[in-house]
Amino acid sequence: MKITMVEPESIAADLGLREGDDLLEVNGKKVLDAIDYRFHEEEPELVLKIARDREVTIFEIEKDEGERVGIDFEDMKILACGNDCIFCFVDQNPKGMRKQLYFRDGDYRLSFMYGNYTTMTNAGPAILRRIIDQRLSPQYISVHVTDYEVRKRLMGLKKDDLILDKIRQLHDNGIDMHTQIVLCPGINDGEILEKTIADLYSFNERIVSLAIVPVGLTDHRFGLHELKKVDREYAIDLIDRIEAMQSGFRKEKGRNFVYPSDEFYIVAGRELPSASYYDGYPQIENGVGMVRLFLEDFRKQAKKFPASVDSRKLTMVTAELPAGVIAETVLPRLKQIDGLTVDLHVAKNVLYGSSVTVAGLLSGKCIYSVLDGRDCGDLLLLPPEILNADGVLLDDTALAGIEQNLGIPVHVYDGSWKQVFQLLTETRETKEARQPGVVTSHVGETEE
Repeated sequence: MKITMVEPESIAADLGLREGDDLLEVNGKKVLDAIDYRFHEEEPELVLKIARDREVTIFEIEKDEGERVGIDFEDMKILACGNDCIFCFVDQNPKGMRKQLYFRDGDYRLSFMYGNYTTMTNAGPAILRRIIDQRLSPQYISVHVTDYEVRKRLMGLKKDDLILDKIRQLHDNGIDMHTQIVLCPGINDGEILEKTIADLYSFNERIVSLAIVPVGLTDHRFGLHELKKVDREYAIDLIDRIEAMQSGFRKEKGRNFVYPSDEFYIVAGRELPSASYYDGYPQIENGVGMVRLFLEDFRKQAKKFPASVDSRKLTMVTAELPAGVIAETVLPRLKQIDGLTVDLHVAKNVLYGSSVTVAGLLSGKCIYSVLDGRDCGDLLLLPPEILNADGVLLDDTALAGIEQNLGIPVHVYDGSWKQVFQLLTETRETKEARQPGVVTSHVGETEE
């Protein structure tokens, strides 16, 4: 593994290690990636085999247990998904996007590090042993269905990937798991769904949660398998079916175990469950309980909202799915503040198509389509989860570009309404101080 960083005043620096050196072995074993290295680095005695300019040097190190040596490595190669699921969202991306969005990630290491879901189809005995030996727990597993014939059709399997055997091995060796089902009407629902839930519940000592999310369909399914969208009647039936099973799970284990995503409740027109329903929100990143958590947090913060502001206008943009919740809960409270004008604009997804209604998949093009030519006032507030780690939207639009094109400061909601009001009070001074061609982007820090 290529060393890309040597920390100053570290053990590595004292040994004379350099960027560009190759780490060949640790304690006589080849290391596969940074996670593998960190596992071995915990030991108090290390033997590093380092190559530089065709010369190999052995470094023997004694250190405190857990102390860092002070080296880092080039990015690891990501394992691709081993399936060809008929509902895969990657296959539904429009053309012309950055190439990373066309890669099917199936890496168990990213599952451990970031909560990425993988199918475990490409997890052979060596990977399973590594997960167990290095305690890469929890793992996030996309199961979708346990019936083999349906699984083969749904996921494009060429042979049985023995998913339940793999889950059993992880379960029996103390690895926690969070699981999910992408529900495709007419394929993995009904009795097949109930069987999948029952199969997974049999491992409930280590399967902490099971999320059910509706299949996402875009307007770019050219040549792909025909799939049905979840509608109101379907969502109502699904919720009733799941709630009947949850009552038994809660009596037996003290938790619901299986959770439909917020989208089912919104599409069904059902009131969202209370916070206690979600048992600590283990599937929050999967859209399970996200709306309830937002509403609970909003009500707490709303108690400290200012009674008035000095004549400010706030423009908010969201997608179609959360728009009703925002309009019913957030807008009425904001409009109680004297001097504050609030406009809510609902953006249709012009990148993926009208069937995609979640806020996290809005692009710069979507925002421009609903705001061009409008007076956006003093601050534009965008929904959370629309930026990647590089600070750009799905179509590579940057916040600075939106600010420049619309002539207004832009803020991505980060959980702090205090930050929103602070920015509102600063915007007028910022506008007056801003020089032509100079753009300031406002992304605040989350308030504890």
